[in-house]
Amino acid sequence: MGPTTQGPPAGDPQRPPGPIAELPADCCLETGFTSADLSRLRVVLGAYAARLGLAGRRHDALLLSANELADNAIRHAGGGGFLKLYRRGALVCCRVSDSGPGFDASVIPERPPGLGSSTGWGLWTVRQLTDGLEVGPGSGSRPRGAVVTCCVRLMPVYG
Repeated sequence: MGPTTQGPPAGDPQRPPGPIAELPADCCLETGFTSADLSRLRVVLGAYAARLGLAGRRHDALLLSANELADNAIRHAGGGGFLKLYRRGALVCCRVSDSGPGFDASVIPERPPGLGSSTGWGLWTVRQLTDGLEVGPGSGSRPRGAVVTCCVRLMPVYG
């Protein structure tokens, strides 16, 4: 289970993604999204994550976690948000920001939500699948929304 921290994540430039075929090894995906974009976002995110070095279960863990974060922004924060995927040393990180009411890490359950619960599963799952989860406030002169970042550690290559 990855740790959860609270605080403002660093930086959040806003530029659209480039073509997948021309990705450099240290590529970075930055894109806005709404519910209509979720399918396309998963495909593009998967390609970028693979290019950043994720494979197998680590790749799948990040893809599922990013989908959960984007889905939360869509459901709870006005229908969309902004996603950034990047590499930070041995970590591949996904940051989702939104302009909703915001929240803090205390709302993420420590234990699995009850089977009858309709909320709490997404962020709890992200915490289980990733090597780190940060929750912070939105940025700007009048912070609004939340910025949630999850990271998955690259597996070392031996040989």
